[in-house]
Amino acid sequence: MRLEVDKEQLAILRRALQARVHDMQLRLGSEPGDEGYQREAALSTQLLRQVEDLERRAGRRTWGAGDAEFYPSNDKD
Repeated sequence: MRLEVDKEQLAILRRALQARVHDMQLRLGSEPGDEGYQREAALSTQLLRQVEDLERRAGRRTWGAGDAEFYPSNDKD
């Protein structure tokens, strides 16, 4: 699967992931025994770190996502 996102969309994705990770961490603080939720929180945090890295490198280029990892697109503006 491939998802094309521009710089503005990437920023929105990062903010949404930050909010989700924050909410998950709060829930895990009150309900630490949920293994499925712990895994989702870990994967969400990993994805957030990847998006943050892409955002740092993005400039005005388009980036794609495939199989939970992001790769730079070959397309240039």
